[in-house]
Amino acid sequence: MELPAILTIWMPWVILLLVLLALLRLFLSKATPEPEITEISTVKYRYRKRRKFCSESETAFLPVLERAAGGSIRVFSKVHAAYVLIPRMELSIENWNLSFDKIAAKQFDYVLCSVSDMSILCIVMLSTQKNIKSNIDKSLIKACRSAGIPVINFAAEKEYSAAECRYLLKKNIPEAFAQYSKKKLPVKIDTSQIKENLAEESLQEMLLREGQRRAQYLKLKRNKVKKPERS
Repeated sequence: MELPAILTIWMPWVILLLVLLALLRLFLSKATPEPEITEISTVKYRYRKRRKFCSESETAFLPVLERAAGGSIRVFSKVHAAYVLIPRMELSIENWNLSFDKIAAKQFDYVLCSVSDMSILCIVMLSTQKNIKSNIDKSLIKACRSAGIPVINFAAEKEYSAAECRYLLKKNIPEAFAQYSKKKLPVKIDTSQIKENLAEESLQEMLLREGQRRAQYLKLKRNKVKKPERS
C-alpha cells in the first residue's frame, strides 16, 4: 500500500482524535475554574471627627439633669438601646429576631443608673414636637414599658431647673433617692470583691450570651411538660 493511501485512510481518524482532545480540554477547564485573582483595593478608609458628641439641646440639658440626679444616680447619654433592652427568652426565634430589629438601630438620649450597682433606673428622653409624633419615640416608649423601665419625657424647647428635674425623678424613681439617703456610698472600692471577668462586653457577646440563656430556658421548659399517661 502506498504512503498517500495510508494517509487518506488514517487522516479522518487523526482529525477526530484531535477534536475529541480539544473538547475534553474545554470540558475540564470549565469543571475546574481557575481561582479568581482579587485586585488589591485602593480604597482608603478615612474619617472625620464629629463636631459634637451631643446636640445643643442635649448638651444644655445634661448638667441640669446631673445636678438633679445628685450623688445617687449616674447619667449616661446616647446609649444604644440594645444595651438597655433585650427580647424575652420565651419568644420564638422569629419573634426574638423581630423584637431585636425594632431596637437595633435606636438609642436613648439619657439612661439613669444606680451608682451602687449600675442597675438601670429609668430612661430620660428629650422630646420635640416632631419626634413626639414619630413612630421611633412611640416604639421605644412601648418597649421600655414592656420591660418595666420608667420613661421620663422632657420638652426640648422648655428650660428646666434642677429642682424641677429632681421633682420628676423622685416622682418616677423614688426608691433611688430613698436608698441613697439610708445608705452612704463607700469612699474606697474594695478591689478584692471585683470579679476577674468584668472586661467590657461587646454587643455580639451579649447577644450570644442571651441566646444561650434563651436556649437553656426553652430546654428546661420542654422538660417540664409532662408526657401523657398511657391508658
